[in-house]
Amino acid sequence: MKILFVSAEVAPYVSVGGLSQVAYFLATALTARGHDVRIFTARHGAMDDNKGKYPLKVKVKNLRIPLYHEIRDMRKNEKKKYVFCRVSEFKKTGIPTAYFLENREYFELRANVFGYKDDHTRFAILSKGVLEFLREMAKSGDPEWWPDVIHCNDWHTGYLIELARQDARYKDLFNKIPIVLTVHNFFYQGNINFMYVPTNQRDTGLSPLVRLDSPKLLYQNALARGIIYADRINTVSPTHAKEVLTQEYSEGLDTILFKVKDKLSGILNGLDTKAFNPQTDPLVIENYNSSTYVSARRANKLNLQKEFGLEEERTKPVIAIPGRIIPQKGWDLIIEALPHLFRERKDVQVVVLGQGEERYQNELRNLEREFPEQLGLHLQRDFRLPRKIFSGADFILIPSIFEPGGIVALESLRYGAVPIVRRTGGLNDIVTDFDANTGRGNGFSFKEKSPWSLYGTIMQGLVVYQNSRLWNKLIKNCLTSDFSWNHSAVHYEKWYQKALEEREKLLHLPNS
Repeated sequence: MKILFVSAEVAPYVSVGGLSQVAYFLATALTARGHDVRIFTARHGAMDDNKGKYPLKVKVKNLRIPLYHEIRDMRKNEKKKYVFCRVSEFKKTGIPTAYFLENREYFELRANVFGYKDDHTRFAILSKGVLEFLREMAKSGDPEWWPDVIHCNDWHTGYLIELARQDARYKDLFNKIPIVLTVHNFFYQGNINFMYVPTNQRDTGLSPLVRLDSPKLLYQNALARGIIYADRINTVSPTHAKEVLTQEYSEGLDTILFKVKDKLSGILNGLDTKAFNPQTDPLVIENYNSSTYVSARRANKLNLQKEFGLEEERTKPVIAIPGRIIPQKGWDLIIEALPHLFRERKDVQVVVLGQGEERYQNELRNLEREFPEQLGLHLQRDFRLPRKIFSGADFILIPSIFEPGGIVALESLRYGAVPIVRRTGGLNDIVTDFDANTGRGNGFSFKEKSPWSLYGTIMQGLVVYQNSRLWNKLIKNCLTSDFSWNHSAVHYEKWYQKALEEREKLLHLPNS
């Protein structure tokens, strides 16, 4: 298949969050499987940090992106206005070709990717830039490359989907191409928080899209509109696809999502197994694989205990909690459960790495003073420590209130650290409870948002830890779990194929 991947950020060119990693690694995995994948993004100012590393070649010198829309604005005889851009490309064997929309005012002179008052305008221009770029290619009569599928990501590309389906300038040109949407986080729906907009004023997504330079564009929900007009929608885990149909997880979009539930599914994200590899990772004290992990992980544990100022004793179980210290990550449960754990099990050590809300950090400091031999804190960023934690800790604690993807669980499994999770989102799809009778499973879990459920599950894990035969079997299960991007790419192939088949059927319906 020929697949065009559209994303506001793409690693390694510019990387702010997980979206950039997905854009690069999924596209690369699909390329390795024989598909012709190309990426379209903006040339952000942050790319200047990599000057010379990615030599670009001009593909389209003068790309006029209209701020008006064909049906409404032509009829009103409004004054036309354009944003003038350029499209450059980067080609390298083995990785997807990348197209960059260049404009100094909206992209190149901006130091950051996100965080501007006109982000809605910027990403609407990016969205329309994709359509205009493809339109220019089509004008040649025999374009060198034409997508079978357009894969959009998050709210930034919702404008693209609506315009391709609703605007007379694009409708016929893109009628045969399925346009699919991956939502990585339903919280982000545009350049404002739509949850704070009064219910009777919220954008239903059904009114026509306003001009790209209109102040009203800010109040049109780009994500909702993308969801309405996309051929298929997915989120980053099968469980989260079910969760978002409820008020608790939908971020106010449950009514819209319920109407399109038949085209909603979930595909779990993968992990970059080359970068995250305990056998070659330079940050790991003693490298290992699924055959050599026993002695190596003991040595790594001693180093981890030293890093956090705890007694260096390989027999003591070490529980690690890496990541943001915020309510979403289950910190209300953790803070209540820890004192009981420390009092009941004097041998248990807990290490915490991360930053977050001051109230939780203060509680942790108080606990550290009360249990200095059992709790080690590192409440600041340190890019060395996560790999040391994964390679040396016995357990990784992830009692999230909600967790669409669950990347930390994937990383912990890759290094043989046993995850203890609350069953939500991607965590539910990643972790299978260990069964001592069958020897199957790769972690431990609980369902209730309760500190006692968390406490009981930790105790369950500690019982298995005391049986070296079962414990080594469990670690091996973790190390041999397959969550590579190739694994995810197989599911995306089927998703694209289904979108192609459904689009074909739709075209043959009467009045379609």
